[in-house]
Amino acid sequence: MEAKNKRRPSLCASSENARNGSLQVIRALTALIVVLLLFSCARPPVTGPLDALRPVPWRKVGTLHDDLALRDLSTAAQRSLEYYRKSPASSVFQVGPHQVSAAEMSETLETFLSIIGDETLAPKEKAERIKRNFSLYRSVGHDGRGNVLFTGYYSPMISCALKEQGMFRYPLYKRPDDIIEVDLAQFGNTFRKNRLFGRLEGKKVVPYYTREEIDHQKALGGKGLELLWCADPVDIFMLQIQGSGKVDIVGGDVVSVLYNGQNGQPYRSIGKHLIDINAIPKDEMSMQAIRKYLSDNPGKIYEILNRNPSYVFFRIDTGPAIGSIGVPVTGGRTIATDSSLFPKGALGIIQTEKPVMNEEGEITEWIPFTRFVLNQDTGGAISGAGRVDLFWGHGPEAETAAGYMQQEGELFFLVKKRHE
Repeated sequence: MEAKNKRRPSLCASSENARNGSLQVIRALTALIVVLLLFSCARPPVTGPLDALRPVPWRKVGTLHDDLALRDLSTAAQRSLEYYRKSPASSVFQVGPHQVSAAEMSETLETFLSIIGDETLAPKEKAERIKRNFSLYRSVGHDGRGNVLFTGYYSPMISCALKEQGMFRYPLYKRPDDIIEVDLAQFGNTFRKNRLFGRLEGKKVVPYYTREEIDHQKALGGKGLELLWCADPVDIFMLQIQGSGKVDIVGGDVVSVLYNGQNGQPYRSIGKHLIDINAIPKDEMSMQAIRKYLSDNPGKIYEILNRNPSYVFFRIDTGPAIGSIGVPVTGGRTIATDSSLFPKGALGIIQTEKPVMNEEGEITEWIPFTRFVLNQDTGGAISGAGRVDLFWGHGPEAETAAGYMQQEGELFFLVKKRHE
């Protein structure tokens, strides 16, 4: 009969099955222990400047060689020096665990400028003097191990008119007078933000209008706030992301349009949204990819743009773009960081990758570089110890580099050593 032909499992087989079962249990327990250890070792998020920077030895930088051969560095450093000299004598800057006075920050830049400006010193001698005279601090990054994500921004050029006409029907607004700024520091230190922006509705302060309310519900229409009229709403959006730029006025001159406030609404990345809905693959994301998607899908422009309720206002000027510390930004030398974590105006070093472009302006590869920079700007999208935005300047190459930059690297700051 069929039942008699079935073999019973041997004792050895039973033992083997038991061993396999025991091994599976051991593996499961081991995996659980590893997960628990990872969570127990996970670093808490950086919430203040004390935790954002740590003193490190100079060997962490390696060879101290600036890829721009110190071009434009003196100009950028002088601008930060101007900021410190105008700061109240009582001003204190938190550099990681140490407090540094405005006078000491000035002395840092003065000493640095004297070293790089000394024509009797060879590049190697300058590097040695810098290491001998300055203490080095490294950002803990987004992972607690010093890894920082570098992106880029630039100064765009867009076309606009002084009056609404033809294709020029999208307004570029100046800052409204009814925006109220509330300094929460006056009410204690328990708030997540230092400042709020809103407007009065009766006797209540309510959030200021969102992008959708401003652009599509015309919340600011008829109030005489139209600074210029532009041809492309995507151009305006990109200008707001960059914070400033140039405008070629039809039948007129080229002028600067500079940042003049924001509506206080949170910044939300439309790039992340486009990745989340599988519109653009993550490894292909760039400013250029966003523009192409919006150009190919004109019916979705407002839906996509309105995902970011943050709205920037402008003013017309004839001068250069100004950073958040009130001094002009310098192409290739100015960085934007989280101003609540890193010292404003400070001298820094970045190590990341830059693009190499061919004659057609296409990126052929990314190569590593080291560069001195000045922390002279900030931005709504630049939050946390693991984010840096590098200002590339203006022109097609700057636009390409800024649009595609998504590179990992490290951020350092320098402060002159105290001699006891």
